[in-house]
Amino acid sequence: MKIILVITDAKGKNLVFSTDALKAYSLDESIKLAKRGGLESVHVVETGQGSYLRSNLNEVDDDNLDVISISSYKLFLSKNDIKYLMSKDGSEAYTKYLFLHGRSIKERGEHVVYIDGFPLITKEQITIKLTPHKRTILSAAKEFSIDPYLLGAILIDEIARVNPWEDIMDKLLSAHIGVNASVGIAQVKINTIRELIAKGYYNPNPHDKKLSKANIAKTSKAYLYTYAKQPRHSIRFGAARIRQIIDVWSYEIDLSNRPEIIGTLYSWKLGTPKPNPGSSPRGLQIAQEFYPLAKKILES
Repeated sequence: MKIILVITDAKGKNLVFSTDALKAYSLDESIKLAKRGGLESVHVVETGQGSYLRSNLNEVDDDNLDVISISSYKLFLSKNDIKYLMSKDGSEAYTKYLFLHGRSIKERGEHVVYIDGFPLITKEQITIKLTPHKRTILSAAKEFSIDPYLLGAILIDEIARVNPWEDIMDKLLSAHIGVNASVGIAQVKINTIRELIAKGYYNPNPHDKKLSKANIAKTSKAYLYTYAKQPRHSIRFGAARIRQIIDVWSYEIDLSNRPEIIGTLYSWKLGTPKPNPGSSPRGLQIAQEFYPLAKKILES
């Protein structure tokens, strides 16, 4: 296998290595694999501070780990804006990874779902990923008095956007639970989760003193992550976020039957409510493509 993409932290330390087989490995896993001869064009360097991977000498630029590296921060941003990294450092490696992922999706021979022009997942994969959570989605929608199909549609959008990077992000989150990352199946940001708990929208464990209104402001992101990563809580945080959007905007407009607007606002800051809000292409896709798909899955 050959490393085609490296994800680093803010200081440039290599955290996750992804291969042309679209499999992600942590630094420790990659070192063990390289020692067994399982990775091309790299070797292990032992130092007093630990072991590292280095590119072999005389390799072409495309094999240089520095050239194929992007920061985890940029990767997290690209989930909401796929074209964001196209003009940044590491763009060629990012694009190559997306190309290989897209090819693997098309080769499945199933119904391909495109986002921003990129094949990210199939409808069959979405069905497999969403179906186990049907009961939770319907229950959460009832609890927060929101449209269950809209909640399902937003989850589909998040599932699709994470799909190319799911293996990588699973490795990354253990190293990034201290930052404001989007987590769980509903991809709600940790700071938003803190806000939803503080404002009484949803508390995953009312008996946990660290989640009380008196203590939530000082509770660590890492601690909140232990709840946020669980699908039953993540889905309810997603539902609570939708409820919050409807409530905040209700002073100007009733959004309860405007899935394209809620789909637009879900991944944004709440912003200033307006009487005539516009929808983004993302919000329109959630309303027009993912809403009927969610309805089909949830009613089956």
